[in-house]
Amino acid sequence: MTNKLIGGQKVLAQLTTDQFLTFSLAPDQQAILLTQHLLEIVSVNLSKITAIAGLDSYVMGIYNWRGDVIWVVDLASMLGYTPLYAQENNSGKFQDRCHIIFLRSQDMIIGFAVHHVGQMVKVETTKIQPAAIAFRNAALSEVCSGYWLNSLNETLLVLDGVAIIERFK
Repeated sequence: MTNKLIGGQKVLAQLTTDQFLTFSLAPDQQAILLTQHLLEIVSVNLSKITAIAGLDSYVMGIYNWRGDVIWVVDLASMLGYTPLYAQENNSGKFQDRCHIIFLRSQDMIIGFAVHHVGQMVKVETTKIQPAAIAFRNAALSEVCSGYWLNSLNETLLVLDGVAIIERFK
């Protein structure tokens, strides 16, 4: 809580914080996602994702998650970044594993593949800046609700999980 001066009186204002998951979209771009719709994160070998021909290039295929067949989307590729398969890890070698972030919106579950998942962070919602930066494409502008500067002064995109799922439908 903080003290604010309103109309000459001190008023206690409660700061709203939400919990977010940090992850890498690309080697040079971090993002955060509200955990409200987060179901689970799993680390898998890319060979466990079954490719389906004839779909958008960002659709990696399907994955058997807890007995359900779930679509897996390359989130970086979907948002205009280098596709996951073309990104290299820190040693400069191809990485054959990824993390799948499972999100639910209403009755739909989608898995979003990323190379690196960070940690959970609490973010003061007043510290999230509106998405006033120029985006590389329409897909990113539709799902990015703003950006947040962390304690290291790094810019992390604030992504809207529901908007991402809606974009995939």
